[in-house]
Amino acid sequence: MATKKKKKAAAPKEKAAPKKKAAPKKKAAPKKKAAPKKKAAPKKKAAPKKKAAPKKKAAPKKKAAPKKKAAPKKKASASASSTMTIVQHVFVPATPATIFRMLTDPIEHGAFTGTLCTGEPVEGGAFTASSGYITGRYEALEAPRLIRCAWQTTEWPKGAPASQLEVVLEAAEGGTELTMTHSDLPPSQAEDYRQGWIDYYWTPLIAAVKGEA
Repeated sequence: MATKKKKKAAAPKEKAAPKKKAAPKKKAAPKKKAAPKKKAAPKKKAAPKKKAAPKKKAAPKKKAAPKKKAAPKKKASASASSTMTIVQHVFVPATPATIFRMLTDPIEHGAFTGTLCTGEPVEGGAFTASSGYITGRYEALEAPRLIRCAWQTTEWPKGAPASQLEVVLEAAEGGTELTMTHSDLPPSQAEDYRQGWIDYYWTPLIAAVKGEA
């Protein structure tokens, strides 16, 4: 009987070469410690502010010298920019009622002045005298003591306002005290009117009431 062939024994496996140990990692060089920060130099203290020098007290104000009183104004002399006033006092040997009527009634007024006169003696009424030379308007009539009116003539300066004429009649022994105030007159003509009242009004008025006209 045939015998079984013996199997050849397997060749022993070669042992794997031992793995080389990895070289040990170099230890990282220790980090250099950061140099300690220098401490900031302490801030210098600000020098103390100098105290402001005390303000000098203002010298006391001198009291203003008392103003001299203005010298009283002189009455305006006759000049182109001023006006004048005439005041006349006349005694007339007649009653206030008679004189009032002779000065305001156009017929009686024309009779003693010898001129043509027109108008109605009422407040606000216009009138003319001396044949149109005088024109005016009655502003107040209080019989028998007061006559007030605006008054001007044909010779009046252009653009000048009318003058103011006032006649006051006060009873007196034997007649009437007549006071005439004529204001706002142009200086260039005032003296002529001053004499004109005497010559053309008071003289013929007195003559008329005496029956001498």
